[in-house]
Amino acid sequence: MTLWLYLHFPVLQLDTLYSAQQDQPIIIVEAKKNAIVQFNKAAAVHGVKLGMGLGTASSLCDDLHVHPYQAAVEKEKLLEIAHWLYLKTSDISFFEPNGILLRVSNMLTLYDGLDNYWQALKVHLTLLKIHFYYATAYSPLAAQLLAQSGFNQVIDNKKTLLNAIKQHSLVKTTLPSKTIEKLNRTGVRNLKELLNIPLAEIAKRFDISLVNFVGRLTGNFQHPVNYYTPPVQFKRCLQLLFDIENAQWLERPLNLLLNKLESFLTLGDKVTHEIIITLHQRDTPDVDLTISSARGDSAAKKWLKLSSLTLESIKIEAPVHSITLCASRVVARHIAEVDLFSGYQGNTSPLELLSILQAKLGKQAIKGLAITEDARPELSSQFCEPLSNAINLSLKGKLRPSLLLPTPQRLTDKVSVIQGPERIATGWWDGQPIVRDYFIARSKQGRWLWIFKDQKKGWFLHGAFS
Repeated sequence: MTLWLYLHFPVLQLDTLYSAQQDQPIIIVEAKKNAIVQFNKAAAVHGVKLGMGLGTASSLCDDLHVHPYQAAVEKEKLLEIAHWLYLKTSDISFFEPNGILLRVSNMLTLYDGLDNYWQALKVHLTLLKIHFYYATAYSPLAAQLLAQSGFNQVIDNKKTLLNAIKQHSLVKTTLPSKTIEKLNRTGVRNLKELLNIPLAEIAKRFDISLVNFVGRLTGNFQHPVNYYTPPVQFKRCLQLLFDIENAQWLERPLNLLLNKLESFLTLGDKVTHEIIITLHQRDTPDVDLTISSARGDSAAKKWLKLSSLTLESIKIEAPVHSITLCASRVVARHIAEVDLFSGYQGNTSPLELLSILQAKLGKQAIKGLAITEDARPELSSQFCEPLSNAINLSLKGKLRPSLLLPTPQRLTDKVSVIQGPERIATGWWDGQPIVRDYFIARSKQGRWLWIFKDQKKGWFLHGAFS
């Protein structure tokens, strides 16, 4: 039989809230039932309990922080946990809204036993800093039942597991209330008494749903399970317990999201060239910040550095209540080829420097310079993408000055012509024609100049050599 491990997360939405104050009493309330479904230790100290109404809880604690229950938040958190677990184990299935099922049997050879497997998984899961209960069993339904009751044991002894299952009341199971009432009238009040009845007898006296329940609980019937496949793109949202009004204070919660991004990219051996940070403001349109890395990175600390530079240049118009992080350009990691003799100078590569400048000044403020095919000196270069290798081979071997004046100036120095002429006659097709004879000359002060004579026999200075 297959061994299963069930993980139950009793306060999943509560664990998604970011707060720097750990002593704040917090509760999650389901609005339709007006009942508390989750609460933290600080609220428990004041006597708050599950199922309690909001009014009663408020009378016990005057500084209670209340959040509405959101199933979508828990679903997103389950996806995040599953992706994190995928680094250590396979065959993951969701039991919404707050459970995850793992097939253990096929992982025991890799980890050399159940104990090693659980220790590796437990350490890995603890890093998420979430509350969870756990249990193993030889059927998904039994593992779920034990975990939800706080069994918290990972064992493979069939007899011990069966005895633990039999201790549960029918009320603790997923059976419908009508079925439980019908069983109670026949004297069956717990699973031990139910499992003592032969399955054929149950089929005669009750409907097929109870037969399926017993068969799946004992592992005699197959329990259909859909396994999780890691997503291709990354998108996470972090709810803030308290609104943040200063952009610099967003760095700590943002760092939590960036660490999740790093684990996502590590799983697929990928990097991202661009992230989008969405600041959800209260009663104000959201603010999207696009941050790029020319090199492509996965490390959280590098993205945090770029994000911090960007946050320095913005001003929040309204309090931020949540942050969404999305990686829009995810690609496979490529190992950079660095020459043995002309490797990086210093600790920052050109691409890393470019990313820092773009984050600080804005992507549009950083440009590269490329030579064009146009022979006119004023149009021979243009802005291009930074670190572009665009080179015009037709100009190779021709001497050109390092400093080119924005517009030619009348030549006032006395010079000696050293080389030339080089005629440039072009531009007739776009209304900006030039016909010039260029020379390389040397002034009496020793400067090397680039001069030309136009068709009117006038002499002009156009550039200087370094």
